[in-house]
Amino acid sequence: MTRRSLRFNRRTLVVLLLLGVVLLAVLWASGGAIGDSNPSVDANVTERYRSIDALTGTQTVTMRTNGSVTSRNVATVTLVPGTERKRILFENASDRRYERQVSNGSTLWLHDTDRNAVTAVTLTGPPTDSRTATRIQRIVQAAGLTDDAGRPKSIGVSPLPVVPRQTGAAPEVDENRSYAVEFVETDTVDGRDAYVFDVVPADNRSEADYRQRLWVDTERFYPLRKQTAWTDDGTRRSVTTTYTNVTFDAEVSADTFRPELNDDTTVRRPNVPSTEWYRSTAALEAQSSISVPNPTVPSEFELVYATRTTGRIEGVGLRYAAEGRELTVAKFNYTLDIGSDERDVTIDGRPATLDYGSSTSLSWNCDGY
Repeated sequence: MTRRSLRFNRRTLVVLLLLGVVLLAVLWASGGAIGDSNPSVDANVTERYRSIDALTGTQTVTMRTNGSVTSRNVATVTLVPGTERKRILFENASDRRYERQVSNGSTLWLHDTDRNAVTAVTLTGPPTDSRTATRIQRIVQAAGLTDDAGRPKSIGVSPLPVVPRQTGAAPEVDENRSYAVEFVETDTVDGRDAYVFDVVPADNRSEADYRQRLWVDTERFYPLRKQTAWTDDGTRRSVTTTYTNVTFDAEVSADTFRPELNDDTTVRRPNVPSTEWYRSTAALEAQSSISVPNPTVPSEFELVYATRTTGRIEGVGLRYAAEGRELTVAKFNYTLDIGSDERDVTIDGRPATLDYGSSTSLSWNCDGY
């Protein structure tokens, strides 16, 4: 699952994820620019974004490897921004196992129409609203568009998610790393005016050379195009998601976010770990058979939520946040096979591994966890 389920680092028992913000310097191909000077944005970006009742349009996701197109999926979509409610009908359905995706916000139904079968996936997530609106607000501010002098702000920002669920692999985004934002120009996407922003890691530690360019609608601040590139083991990869034929505040019937089932439809519900979310450590401790870590974190960090995961994997987690940065402490009921070449550091006499991948993590074994 994506952000709505707890992610497990395959090498992690106790994980400290230190995330931050990014700055993009290269210019990527775009349409005809209609103005390059910094505009002034006095709108409430989050309110404009959240005011969208529903969006209909055509979604095109293109994946490239070393500049060559490796896949291209086109779908007719109905989305409710800030929620998990959506309906996606793929045009090139013969190339996919699931031709249709429908979600009412709590369950995602994946339709295999050739077999008249549906896979129903229960969606779980933290007790918070979508962070996309807040992220876009921070990006606009960081680019200096809300400052009369056009000066960039030193605030915490993070890139937007790369690909919609079920559309393919993409790198995890290190949200707590330091990112910087640059306003590039005002452009158009399928006839709609859009602000163009570059978002890249502010430091030089990004092994993945992560870069993202965003085309954000100037009226409703919805990202009409997201172009993300990174390097994976020497191979340059990119994902571009573009929305065309867009209608905001489209009239949508109640049946739009319901599955299409009949008496002969086979419904499968996969056995996946279940995650519960709590507002406090005390509430988690009252429900968990696993002792909950009690870490000492920098004073500016506050607990956002705590999690308990049961099923194939048993675990607990604590998520902290401070001005756009995040810190996660997670503990699981299995141990790692840490090889001699992975023993980067030692913690209380125990070998540990330090990972500088898409997110910085420190992992070690401790008494069966």
